[in-house]
Amino acid sequence: MHTGPQYTSTQPQGPGSGGGRGAALLIGGLAFAVVFLLIVGGTVGYLVLRTGGSGGGGAQVTSSSTAPDPESSQATTSADATPTDVEEETCWTPEGTNRTSSNPSGKLRGGGLQFIPPAEFDGRTTAWWFSFLDDSQTAYATVEENWQSTLTVGEVVWQPGVEYPGAEAASERITTCIFRASIWGDTSGRSLDDEVTEPVTISGMPGYRTTATVNWESSDLERTDAALISVTVLDTPQGPSAFISETAAGVAEHEEGAQAAYESLTGYS
Repeated sequence: MHTGPQYTSTQPQGPGSGGGRGAALLIGGLAFAVVFLLIVGGTVGYLVLRTGGSGGGGAQVTSSSTAPDPESSQATTSADATPTDVEEETCWTPEGTNRTSSNPSGKLRGGGLQFIPPAEFDGRTTAWWFSFLDDSQTAYATVEENWQSTLTVGEVVWQPGVEYPGAEAASERITTCIFRASIWGDTSGRSLDDEVTEPVTISGMPGYRTTATVNWESSDLERTDAALISVTVLDTPQGPSAFISETAAGVAEHEEGAQAAYESLTGYS
């Protein structure tokens, strides 16, 4: 902003001199006029410079109150934007049960797999307690009061927003989650032992099978002191699917039934 020069007025030399007083007044008036014109001229010049004048040919000056540059604004937005990340759950379980398959005669079907249930496994239910499993069907056999061996088939579904890790990692994760599940009654001192994962191919479908043993130190059970777990995840034409057996160790008919069910496992078209 242009402010103009500063001026100092001259005082008269003596009182009572009319001519000197008039001259002084005249000089003072002229000085005021000059200062006023300089101030007004500077102000008008500043306004013309800032706005470009009425003809639009002057220089443009951008103030801090004008709209930001679109590209600069976009860059700031991109830098400040925080993507919505999904927090992965170790043992994610689908909400509710979504039974979409129908059992063919003499078989239990879930996902892209089906098997023949052994005669000893005459109970039927839906395996709501397994992580990463939907469209499931379970056959179970009673070991003793409040304890069963189970054979389950179903669709493998992964947590939304989390990439499916493949059959090998899926079989291992499901095994871990079975061990962590609240299905072990009053057993205590549990451990997951002898875990082995190996590639398998069933009916031309590749996948992985994880086997392990859940041991415990004490319980009220009389017929068994451990559970044998087997989780087979296969890449079927209908998508990843699993066959899961959890059988009472030492109960021969259940162990044999689980093996027979595994050997009867197939896909379908």
